[in-house]
Amino acid sequence: MQTTEIIISKANGIRFAKVDGLMNSFDNQLWGDEVWSTKKGGCYKQPVFKDGDPSLLQLKAGLTAVVVVTKYVDGVGTPISATTTTTYTGSHKIYEYLIAYTTLEEFYLTVSESGTVKHTSETIEVVEDDGSYTKIEWSSDDPNTNTFQFDYTTALSESNVNFILIKAELVNYEPSGEATVYDNQEQKEKIKANYYRKLTLETERIPRQLAEIITLAMQHDYFQINEVPYTVEDYPKIDMLGGFTQLTATLTLLTSEGLDTDDVGYNDADMTNYIMNKVAEGATGAGTFSVTSGYGITQIIAKKLTGTPILKVGETVGADGIFESQEITNTTPPLTENMRYAPTTSGAWTIYYDVSGGTIDLYIQTIKFTE
Repeated sequence: MQTTEIIISKANGIRFAKVDGLMNSFDNQLWGDEVWSTKKGGCYKQPVFKDGDPSLLQLKAGLTAVVVVTKYVDGVGTPISATTTTTYTGSHKIYEYLIAYTTLEEFYLTVSESGTVKHTSETIEVVEDDGSYTKIEWSSDDPNTNTFQFDYTTALSESNVNFILIKAELVNYEPSGEATVYDNQEQKEKIKANYYRKLTLETERIPRQLAEIITLAMQHDYFQINEVPYTVEDYPKIDMLGGFTQLTATLTLLTSEGLDTDDVGYNDADMTNYIMNKVAEGATGAGTFSVTSGYGITQIIAKKLTGTPILKVGETVGADGIFESQEITNTTPPLTENMRYAPTTSGAWTIYYDVSGGTIDLYIQTIKFTE
């Protein structure tokens, strides 16, 4: 970025129009200033709660930019000092402002560089919480400091998530999930099934730029409606209503309501009990593996590391009844020997291996064959 440039991410909870002196566009118009010959626009104020959560405003600026944020109430401007400033050497700075709401009022913010206004916010209206608003929150745990042009790695962004308040309904409900059914001609059995709750979010008439902020919010790692986490699997539907829009999106509850695996058999957790892998990395000389009762060998993998290693594996010291004496020359891919071997059907037993003339990585897989 340029050394005096200022960027305000659309992932911020407060919407700003860019003051660039160009012809009217999506980005440089405030909501109340947009005019079309065939559509009716109108005024829209961003509501926030008095004594509610503060808004985090984050700016990304060039290293030499002289950044000033000013709050205007009834035409009177008051500069606001940055709460924190983070400098990325040779790259840019992050300015963060924690804006608290303690008075019922209307105001807007400007962001200037060396005295020239570069960005102007929408009108913000501080209101009482009457229970009619829906709170949308979003954040990310991406370590990339350029996610949506927003730095989510700072201490303030980790403790203060972005949010907006709107009038909306979260009513329409439908079940969701996947099921696997086995059809045995005269009988059907459900082998596996899970269930998720889906709800549909329908907003009031809102400016199209606000609809874009909500859409971006839905692409974050964390997305909440009224403090309940959801995931949005598809992009929302946007309907134009004159100069405004209505956003509709299907939200899926982040966690499953249930999972049935009664007829599946092994699950991932069971497999750790049924398979035991024996490992000797950098093996040389004689060694042993203890094998639990009811387990047999199904695979041996050996990879040459140094020298001219010769491997043999048996059920007693120096024996090669499991793997006959053989020089290991394989590196990539390693030598893989599939087999079926168990000296007994009950009782623990021992695998004896011997490596001479070099070193190898040795892996022996055992699988349970009894209940």
